[in-house]
Order: sequence, then C-alpha cells, then structure tokens
Amino acid sequence: MALLPDDIRVIRPSLRGVGNSIASDGAQSGQIAALASDLLELLDVLSIEEAVLVGHDWGARAAHAAAAIAPGRIRGLVTLATAYGPRSTLTQSEALDDAAVAWYRYWLCTDVGASSFAADPRALISWAWGHWSAPGVITPHEREMLLPLLDNRQFVETVIHYYRHGATEAIGSAVYADLQAQLDQWPDINVPTIFLVGANDGCETVPAAHASETSFPAGIEIKVLNNVGHFVQREAPQAVADAISFFLWRDLRSV
Repeated sequence: MALLPDDIRVIRPSLRGVGNSIASDGAQSGQIAALASDLLELLDVLSIEEAVLVGHDWGARAAHAAAAIAPGRIRGLVTLATAYGPRSTLTQSEALDDAAVAWYRYWLCTDVGASSFAADPRALISWAWGHWSAPGVITPHEREMLLPLLDNRQFVETVIHYYRHGATEAIGSAVYADLQAQLDQWPDINVPTIFLVGANDGCETVPAAHASETSFPAGIEIKVLNNVGHFVQREAPQAVADAISFFLWRDLRSV
C-alpha cells in the first residue's frame, strides 16, 4: 500500500559514485559541499523551485547542507539517522560512545583500512547492513539487487574521500572550496525540520541528535523510534511518510 499520495512527485537520485552517477573530471569528490551542490543543481535542472527534502545518512548530510545554504528552496526537511552539527556539546562519555560506533570512519582514514575497503568494498557494506539494524531488514534478495550498484568505478574513491575529508584527513576539491568553507562553519539551518533516529541504531547515537537542536532556529522535532535501527525508512516507513506529509500539507492546514 502506498504511504504517500500518488500525485506527489518523488525524485530519488543516486549519490555520486553509486549506480550510474559519475562526477565529471575535476569535480570528483566525496565532500559534503559536492553532495549539496549535486542536490541543488538537480533542483535547477528539473526546474524545481521548492521541495521537501528527505535524506538518510549521506543523504541526510547532503540535505542538511543544501538547506543550510539555500533555505528558500526547501519547504521542509526530513532527515534520518545522521544528525547535523559538530557534536561539540556531547559529554566525554557520549563522545566516546559516538566514536565507538563510528569506528569505520576512522578505519577508512588509515592506509590499511582504505586498502582493505578498496580490495573488497562489498564486505564492509554487507557487514553494515547486518549490524546497523536488526538482521533481515535488508533481505538476501535485496542485497543481491543492491550490491551491483556499488560497482561504479568512482564508488571506492568517493567513499574514502567522504570520510577522510570529514575527518580533516584529506583536502577538498577546488571546485567546491568556497561552499565548503561556508559549510565548515556549521551554519544554522533555517528550515523547519523533522529528524528521525532509531533507538537501536548501530552507527549513530541519540545524544548526537539532541546535540544538534540549537542549529535549527526555524524549529526541529527529534523523534526517537524505539526498536528501530539505522535503516529508518525500511523499519519505520509510516513514520517517515507522516513526516513528509506534514510538510506537504502544512500550508493547507494553516489556511
């Protein structure tokens, strides 16, 4: 059963390095400024003046960044699992918990980790699917359908650069230098936002979500979903659909 009306236009782009998405020469990068630029340029190409953005994990970070730099283009923001902000307000214990579940980010910043990932990128992805949510959330049949999407020739390099750049262990592309400098300041997001995070997420922590609240002056509602792991859209699709619907019909409710 469809959870959203049939007349809603839904666009689901692939991130660069996935499927058939290839970055042009000179612009290959996994940094957040690149992902946000891709998203805003897609809206331009499709002549979409305003949209409700929905993003999970990398998609959440891209959506956060796009909303931060172009709030007038975004009617509402629905983000899943991955929170916004530098997490500087976490207590020492919370910061250590956050780093512990994020071990793979730091592993990919090492030559050993990067080489291991490059030799068999499917191994880490398959491991994550089995550990970040309850077993069976992504079925064996779905895995067989999804894994070939990672055979893109830019996938490995994009993933490694994403994490290394995020940890300040790699420089960004000059193409995105000005935008990245702006995003590095963690500007406020002046777009009303609903953030959904699973209480049982295997690679994100709930305290990190709450640490971001002050970055949303237009308002943020943080919903912690019990018995839900990392793949919120698969485990709690109705909650995601309800959040999207809230922004789709918000203006009508105020009439």
